[in-house]
Amino acid sequence: MPAPVGRSGSLRTDTAAVPMRDGDSTHWLPRTEIQQLLSAGVRASGMPTAQALTTLVHQAMSEAGTGSGLRVGQGLPGREREMRAAYEQLAEAGLGQPAAEAWAHGSAALQDLHHERNGEPGWMLCLVPGRPAAAVAAPLWQAIVDAGRHAPGPDPLAAIGFPRPGEDTDAPWVIPAGSRSVDLDGGSWGAGRLTCSGRGVWRWQPLPRFSLDQGRSAEIGTSAQTPALRVRAVVNLPWAETGTLEISKPRRTLLEQQLPHSAVSGAMTTLSRRRGAELPAAGWERGPFGNSARSLGYTCTITAPDGSPAVRAAVMLALPTTMQSTVVACADVLIESPAAWAAALGPGGNTQLGLDEVQAVLLSAWETAADLLPDAVGDPTGLPWAAPPTTELRITCEQPADNGVLPVLDTLVDLTALGTSDRGPRSQLAVTITAVPAMGRRERQSLLREALVYMALQFGYVDAEADLL
Repeated sequence: MPAPVGRSGSLRTDTAAVPMRDGDSTHWLPRTEIQQLLSAGVRASGMPTAQALTTLVHQAMSEAGTGSGLRVGQGLPGREREMRAAYEQLAEAGLGQPAAEAWAHGSAALQDLHHERNGEPGWMLCLVPGRPAAAVAAPLWQAIVDAGRHAPGPDPLAAIGFPRPGEDTDAPWVIPAGSRSVDLDGGSWGAGRLTCSGRGVWRWQPLPRFSLDQGRSAEIGTSAQTPALRVRAVVNLPWAETGTLEISKPRRTLLEQQLPHSAVSGAMTTLSRRRGAELPAAGWERGPFGNSARSLGYTCTITAPDGSPAVRAAVMLALPTTMQSTVVACADVLIESPAAWAAALGPGGNTQLGLDEVQAVLLSAWETAADLLPDAVGDPTGLPWAAPPTTELRITCEQPADNGVLPVLDTLVDLTALGTSDRGPRSQLAVTITAVPAMGRRERQSLLREALVYMALQFGYVDAEADLL
């Protein structure tokens, strides 16, 4: 409704007003109450954000065509000269004329351009501080935006970032429509690469990096468990559109057939075989992690002669819940009791693990969690990411001594190859790898070695080197 006239006869400054009828009289809601109602409505109905409205305006303006008389950089007076200079350097690509005014997206300056040949897709002129200016073909720009659309929040580019040249250069560059990949950086997802498959499907993958960040799933499935040593790989798969995923009976049956021949089974068997004992990890049972259409859990236990558990392997996978927004796959190898394992091995059995053995177990656990377990929910390779996928590798002592203190890793794992640390003994070491889950064994092995060196350096083992591993 038009703003009402005040009692003094002057026009009110409100841009809208809400009359409330009360009997035979009318009163007008105060501005603060109107703002509260509007805010509640936006939260309830998902009203378009300012960024979405800005995009709609730009689309509407682009319909004006090449005869609109717009200038390169128009709309951003402070950067108009910079944008014109970049446009002139890129003009040979046939960028055409502006289709809409330029606008700022954070620190970046963007402007839609028509192609100089009618009927061909246009361009996006993109200027990001610290990077050379880029002209991105419109279809590729749309693929970039779509790749970050499933990230939390209204702004896909804030998550996925902007194009970054693959080499150190200051020269403006063109990303044509026929490009099959483009590197991106500057968003909350970190550095990544958008690639196009043979079927024309664009998919974003993170470029490998390491950190000590620990996610909510780091200790999933560990309640009421106190093994002497746990060697674990947790793969976090934040797929979007997971509502249709489920663990069907045929896929569960196939997994049960594959587990005795899996990489983690082989690693567990090898630990005993290297100590002169033949203790195969062949008998897998369901549990103790819950099994349903949205979760699975299996364990394989090697026991001592008295029946007590000595060494155990465990795998689990859980689809998203109200408390966990990502698909989580995990594989463990646990030394339940060094004494029980020594009894199972026979006389002279040494239960301390070498660092090379820990590496082999981590590699096998990672391979099982990343490659084998996700197959239980079908073929999710086409699902887009809602966040970067990560893998957490952990080596932890969890069985307290009689005095309630956790033992140090050195008593169960020979860490000599890492050198010494000035931070004192530790009961756990962990590292997080941000990388695409599916990869070849040689690539995974190389990435594992780099991650362990990074982890060692962060925990004070300053003499650690890849050659020593």
